[in-house]
Amino acid sequence: SGINAEYGDTFKVIRQGIIDLILSTDMARHGEIVQNFKEIAKKFDWKDPINVKQLQAIMIKCCDISNEVRPFNVAEPWLECLLEEYFTQSDREKCEGLPVASFMDRNKVTKPTAQIGFIKYVLIPLYETLCELFPEIEPIMLQPLKDSYVYYESKKLEEDLAKDETDRNKTCKALLDEKIELEKKLAGAEKQISSLALVVTNSENVSTTIHE
Repeated sequence: SGINAEYGDTFKVIRQGIIDLILSTDMARHGEIVQNFKEIAKKFDWKDPINVKQLQAIMIKCCDISNEVRPFNVAEPWLECLLEEYFTQSDREKCEGLPVASFMDRNKVTKPTAQIGFIKYVLIPLYETLCELFPEIEPIMLQPLKDSYVYYESKKLEEDLAKDETDRNKTCKALLDEKIELEKKLAGAEKQISSLALVVTNSENVSTTIHE
């Protein structure tokens, strides 16, 4: 209360600014914040408080979801922690009969599938927007994102090829099993035919003997 009395409006402005920055990290507002900044980036006015506030919002967003900008050996363990958090939550939701978000389902998500869309449609456009105002950050922030995207695309391709190979193996095994089963049935049919032929031959011999 002493701070409020002494600084009055300044305290309120700072407090509201902090609240606004926290709310800017809400992904539900991601598109709106990026679009607003795009509209002012090329004609940015450092003296305009609204422009500065929008810059603060875009920068706090970049900080909040910047994991893939960092070196791979730093980013990868954090990604694994994040996915495990998602999976643990979705496992609990399944146990309680609650709906599960597909991007949190361990049976549907891998690291590549989790990252490809997020990098392509969220991170790269976000940092490209910031690069319009600060082009010098492109090689140290935007390029690592593009490299990360290429990496996860290659890992996704490896997964798809491995899955295709597994599917092919399953198909071949199923066909082989079917072939073996058909061969067994054919062998059984041949045995029955041989038995019938023998019966017919014996019947013919008996008939011939009777006539003689």
